[in-house]
Amino acid sequence: MNNEQISCAYLETLAFKDLVKLADEYGVDVPQDLDRRFLIAELLELAQEESNASDVQMIITDDDGEENEEINLPANYNETQISVLLRNPAWLFVFWNISEFDLNKVKHQKENLYLKINTYKKSENSIVTDSFEVQVLDESQEQYVLLPKGIDFVKVELLACKPNFQETMAVSSEIKVPKISSWINELNFAKDNIFSNKIKLSGIEDLLMEQYKKHRHSFM
Repeated sequence: MNNEQISCAYLETLAFKDLVKLADEYGVDVPQDLDRRFLIAELLELAQEESNASDVQMIITDDDGEENEEINLPANYNETQISVLLRNPAWLFVFWNISEFDLNKVKHQKENLYLKINTYKKSENSIVTDSFEVQVLDESQEQYVLLPKGIDFVKVELLACKPNFQETMAVSSEIKVPKISSWINELNFAKDNIFSNKIKLSGIEDLLMEQYKKHRHSFM
């Protein structure tokens, strides 16, 4: 299959059996109970590896026309772009690439990079329901983001910021977040009295809160 067709948006349109068939073309055995999201992420990684292996070669010549060396340029070389994958309804995996020009600009102007997480109620809706920002660690090109409860669609912007200035460098495609248990959405550890006073002495509330923050998908 042509690698140009392999994108997250395209794979999301395929039935699970078609994803398995595609994985078979790459020589990958897929367990029957494998989560669909993990399979899509694996296929994207395999497609990227194959694309990198067939990158266009550039021949560098001197003024006399003699060939000096070959340089392999990746397909997305020197582009600023950002992509998102949904690990599960609780965690979003964001990864990005910054062009040399944009990177030098950020460093020269001493800007900080942020991820702006925009949530929507409807697909392709320009009205942002809510948003929050997460600062990017230095030299990082990927980050996991914990999503708020009860959102329907999400889109991520890569921002370059400094005092009184903000510039959008790239915007991801929109991604739909599957619905989760209403019990999880409505659960409030700070208010809900779900344990007796004796049980609370064990510290289970703190333990459960920590587990919920880091592994909310396991509560589904």
